[in-house]
Amino acid sequence: MYVRFWGTRGSIAAPGQQTARFGGNTSCVELRANDGTIIVLDCGTGARELGLNLLQHGPRPLRVHLFIGHTHWDHIQGFPFFAPAFIPGAEVNVYAPLGFQKSLGEAMAGQMEYSYFPVKLKDLRSRIHFTELDEGFFRVGDVLVETQYLNHTAPTLAYRLTHGNASVAYVTDHEPYWKPGRNGFGHPGDSRHVSFLKGVNLVIHDAQYTEDEYRSRIGWGHSPIRYATDIALAAGVQRLALFHHDPTHDDVTMERLETEAREQVSSVSGGLDVFASYEGLELEVKGAGPVWSMGESSAFRRLPIAGRRVAIVSGSDEEIASIEHELSEDSLVLLSISAYGEVLERIREIAPDLVILSSKLPDGDGVALVGPIRAALRRPDFPIVLLTEETEEAECPHQNEGATDYLARPFSPPMLRARVRAWLSRTVLDEALPVAVNGDGSATVPIVDPVIAQHAEPAEKYAQMLAPMPLFKVVPADHLIRMNTGAIDQVYGPGHVVVREGAPADSLFVIVSGRVRVTETARDTHSELLLSELGPGEVFGELGVLRSQPRVATIVALERTHCVILQSAHFLAAVKTCPPLALGLLQVLAARLSDADRRVARYAPDPLTGLMSRRTFKDQYRRLAAGVRRRRTGALLLVVDIRELAAITHEGGASLLVDSTFASPALQRPIELGVDMVELDVQLTRDEQIVVIHDHELDRTTSGSGMVRNHTLSQLGDLDAGTWFSSEFSGEQVLSLREVLALVAGRVRLNVEIKALADDWEILVPSLLDLLSHAGVRETTIISCFEPAALQTVRRLDPRMAVGLLWHLPDLDEAWRWCAELRASSLHPFWMLVDPAVLQAARKRGLRVLAWTVNDQDEINALVASGIDGIISDYPERLLAAS
Repeated sequence: MYVRFWGTRGSIAAPGQQTARFGGNTSCVELRANDGTIIVLDCGTGARELGLNLLQHGPRPLRVHLFIGHTHWDHIQGFPFFAPAFIPGAEVNVYAPLGFQKSLGEAMAGQMEYSYFPVKLKDLRSRIHFTELDEGFFRVGDVLVETQYLNHTAPTLAYRLTHGNASVAYVTDHEPYWKPGRNGFGHPGDSRHVSFLKGVNLVIHDAQYTEDEYRSRIGWGHSPIRYATDIALAAGVQRLALFHHDPTHDDVTMERLETEAREQVSSVSGGLDVFASYEGLELEVKGAGPVWSMGESSAFRRLPIAGRRVAIVSGSDEEIASIEHELSEDSLVLLSISAYGEVLERIREIAPDLVILSSKLPDGDGVALVGPIRAALRRPDFPIVLLTEETEEAECPHQNEGATDYLARPFSPPMLRARVRAWLSRTVLDEALPVAVNGDGSATVPIVDPVIAQHAEPAEKYAQMLAPMPLFKVVPADHLIRMNTGAIDQVYGPGHVVVREGAPADSLFVIVSGRVRVTETARDTHSELLLSELGPGEVFGELGVLRSQPRVATIVALERTHCVILQSAHFLAAVKTCPPLALGLLQVLAARLSDADRRVARYAPDPLTGLMSRRTFKDQYRRLAAGVRRRRTGALLLVVDIRELAAITHEGGASLLVDSTFASPALQRPIELGVDMVELDVQLTRDEQIVVIHDHELDRTTSGSGMVRNHTLSQLGDLDAGTWFSSEFSGEQVLSLREVLALVAGRVRLNVEIKALADDWEILVPSLLDLLSHAGVRETTIISCFEPAALQTVRRLDPRMAVGLLWHLPDLDEAWRWCAELRASSLHPFWMLVDPAVLQAARKRGLRVLAWTVNDQDEINALVASGIDGIISDYPERLLAAS
């Protein structure tokens, strides 16, 4: 990998003759992989010169991935002067952790308000995409990117980038968790830091202070040079670039500090190459041997921490108030305990997600509570942040007591907040529970029963939680308290069935955080009908309570969900005595009944055509597919643009099945037939790679078994994906989308159908767009899906991407509404829904119509004569004959 430093200074730019050699621009580093991927690490003032260089020497169209460690000003102040952002056709993908107060997009736009800058972010001409990250991994081009939280005064990520056998780690702004002791790094945070950097070829590390300077700047979020060098030695890295130089360090000082760092390495006979980075320095990073990787989950899977419970155990009311004030903006439920003897009992009652524990309590030793707290919660790895006293000793006190994290007093409040957020985020990912998946890919009953926690608080506490919510903000405080008498709250894991249809209705649920899905069983097919999804501030279970009847719907948690549960008697009493609450509830019911009527109507057979409902159609298709598997026969989907005689085939032309696993020879036949568009079904592997395969399960079309999502790309590559169809294709592999694009880019246009499950859209779509851009086919590809929400994700990340809505319901009014909302370029309806009126309505809306699936020659001829834009068929020859 090629690396060039464009800005090496920290905090504020320091131009002038005295800093001319090492440079005065703030943080900015360029990295280029062998596949052409361009990565920019931070966007300080050095980004201005980099941007101009990219315009002069970069590829066209220009495409940049900008990784920002955090949004403090010295890391983003160059963005308004980054020239590629102003160029039409250029693409800038910005990645960063979610900071305090503002989203990534808001933080970047804030410095470009007219009060500070003459051009607003929204007026920039390039295509700019913002992606907020968590700890984990993802890929851009052929580069594996891994992230880990650092110790700073705001949520800050380090980036480890691996390409081939070469690796680079970018680590700024970061402060030691504790001083290294005689036996190395005893603090768990420093140990994680060493592990993250283990074996890296080049580490670019914060090294702002001398030892003397650091002593007066503890809590500012930066490293002394000795610490950076010790970390690099412990991690066994090859080269260390000292970075984020203090603005007061001139060139003479930097030369001295570089010499001292090299002497430190020599004193321990280390093989580390350490140097002070400077502007204009260019490096070629090469690796040898296998690359160690530590990624465990997708960095795109950023789960909310709102509603999580944090217990603060301290004997100081002042300290508790300070921590509560600092954490108040994160929508956490904060609970304080001051008496040693009450800790374990209260911990069992409130079941917190994290404990901040003082090492000394007025009536006992706080450190001695670490083990009992975990035992009380039956969680041996439960996160506990221990507040300790500052000590001159190098060894971390209590490091053998097993706390998750240690923070010395006096601590930096924003640093504590950043650490709490990091540990809650890690705990959310650790607690994500598996969900049972049906053969059609739908998620239903959880494999385990994930009621994560249950609590009982005073009515006043719940009244405070509900008071800001739209339905309850009109309720007087005394009514609200009475309504919450006897209430409890529960936290559910993803997939948990909160309420079952037909169960007794003895309570009403208020969502504090998370989302749930409302479904009802169809009486004719006994399949589930999706009615709605509900989020924070909304209620469910109200119909059963008001009618004193069993539940009429099933409620399933889509993600970690926190609910307050009200007793029906107290809720009904509040409705009777508080007219504003009754009116608000009536408005909620009216809106929901209207929406439910509209949705349920979609499942009824059409009175004129007799077309089956959505679920009936799906059930019939599944029975048909079962017969196909038994007979080893099948059907293909082929779309043809009749106006331009453009054929679109589904993964293999007439020689393979519609449900076929993709194989490279199968792709050649439709191209040889002269089609100019191929449809690819895509979904994710366990290691977040996109593969081209139709079925969610492997059993039918490969030699493997189980869900595609539960296998890595390497594991899928070991399967036989061809013998199931014919011995002629024995040994064919499941291919990644990257491999498919290498085969077809420039030879045929693509229609990519998103087959991934809803939970994967936020991970799949950014990677999909990235791969299409990298292959140069983003502008000529259509992304389609049956789920409008998936296409909304596409549209949010790329407003210009062509999307097509697949549709199979009689209610075309909703299809038109979704197409308008999505700004779709085409509608792909079931062929029996198409008539001249539909075609005319589509033309008025500027939509192309591609109908599926038509095999009869007479029907094909009729649709061609009607002027339809495209047809999906199993028989390309019949389409060509009709055209």
